[in-house]
Amino acid sequence: MKNTAEALRTTIRRRLRRERILLAVMFVAWVSLVALITTDALPALRGDVRASGFLSGFMVGMFTVAAGITARQVLNLRRALQDETELRRFLARENDELQAHLEREVARAYVQLLPALAMVAVFVGALVGFESMVSVAATLVFLALVLLAVKIYYKQRLAAPAAE
Repeated sequence: MKNTAEALRTTIRRRLRRERILLAVMFVAWVSLVALITTDALPALRGDVRASGFLSGFMVGMFTVAAGITARQVLNLRRALQDETELRRFLARENDELQAHLEREVARAYVQLLPALAMVAVFVGALVGFESMVSVAATLVFLALVLLAVKIYYKQRLAAPAAE
C-alpha cells in the first residue's frame, strides 16, 4: 500500500500542478473577457443590444462554470494530498473499474458522434450566415486538432515506459 500511495501522491501532485495552470489560464481569460466586455472592445458584441447582452453573459457564465469545476478539482486534489482518508477515497475512485469502463464508453461514443454533430453545427451555422459557418468550422477544426494532439501525447507517454 505504501508504494501505491506514494505513486498516487506523485500522480496527484502532477495533476494538481496541471490543474492549477489551467485554472490560472482560465482566470486570465475570464478577466480579459470581462475587461473587453465592459469596455465594449470585443468585436463580436457590436451588433444588436439584446444579442450582445446574451452573448456576453453566456461567455462569462461558461468561463465561470469551467473555472468553478477546475477550482473544485484543485481543492479535491489538495485535500487528497493532505488527508490519508481522502487519499484512500481518491485511490478507490481512481481504481474503480466500472467508472473507468463508463468513461471509456462515453469517450468512445463522443468521438463517434462528433463528425455527425459537426456536420449539423456547420449546417446550422450556414443557415445563420457565412461568418457563422466559418466560425463553427474553424472551431471544429481546432477541437479536432486538440483531440489529435492529446491522443498523440498519450500514445507517446504510454509507449515510453514499455520501451525501457
